[in-house]
Amino acid sequence: MSDSGKAVVGRRPLVFTGTDGSQRFVPLSAFEIDAAGAIGLTARWQEAYPDSADRQFLVGLAKRAQDDGEIAAAPEAPSRPAVVFKAAGPGPEGNNIKVALDYPAPDTTAAPAAPAAPAQQESKAPQLTVEQSDVYQGLATAADAVKRIGTDQLPAGSEDRIGTGLVQVKAGTAEGAGLPEDFDALITGESAVKERREARGQGDRKEQSDDRGVYFTLVLRKSLPKTVRDKGVNVTITVDPTAGTYDVKAVYTSTPHTFEADTVIPLTNLPESITGIVGASAPPRGYAPPKVPWTTTLRGGADGVAAGATACTS
Repeated sequence: MSDSGKAVVGRRPLVFTGTDGSQRFVPLSAFEIDAAGAIGLTARWQEAYPDSADRQFLVGLAKRAQDDGEIAAAPEAPSRPAVVFKAAGPGPEGNNIKVALDYPAPDTTAAPAAPAAPAQQESKAPQLTVEQSDVYQGLATAADAVKRIGTDQLPAGSEDRIGTGLVQVKAGTAEGAGLPEDFDALITGESAVKERREARGQGDRKEQSDDRGVYFTLVLRKSLPKTVRDKGVNVTITVDPTAGTYDVKAVYTSTPHTFEADTVIPLTNLPESITGIVGASAPPRGYAPPKVPWTTTLRGGADGVAAGATACTS
């Protein structure tokens, strides 16, 4: 079994007499109960007893204690809101924000009398990471990109909209014809996407046209903080010439923010590389340390509305 089952509780550790006549003690933390109710040794304690006969004996001993009602699965605490996340800006792209916390559970395994318990794993510091992935599918023209992605500014009389995602189309640059070229680059400022040109000529003497114009120019959203802009956003454009369409994907992944083990998420001391994408705050009833690791996805974002999510304790 793995250490993913439910913990075991009871009044005392399991006691038995070894083959050498010595009295042995095994803590209840050596056992876990899976979803089907079967009891077994945790992965660490399987390593402590490499002999299969010893493991079968211990599991049998625990099974008898379970049948007699001496031990049982630990009750699960009811979940409660732990921390609230909200996109830094409004817009449907906020629904593509994921917040992940990687924080290994503390090792509470007690050492048995014999044999020696496996070495306790070195404690790892928890890490908080934010990722936003904006995807605009099925675009057919440069004007489609302006409508779906949005621009960085609105000229007088324009009916376009300001982009709320990671990238925006620079105003006045979406003049390309046909389809763009495939594109994959890290944008830290702005980048011009070239038009796609068909090979021309006859027979085997076909040459690629070099007079490719600018299809449109993508820029990072003006409201993104400097740390986000300096790290950059990876932009991929994938063209489907058969369907006559192209997809635009923009992805930003923050550098993992590490904080001290055995502490709660520092809600008031997060780096701008994270808060520039999503903010964290305590729920109405107060902050609670969430169980980890976990990943939560923001939802509810729309024009003028910022997406949000609540991570719970379980």
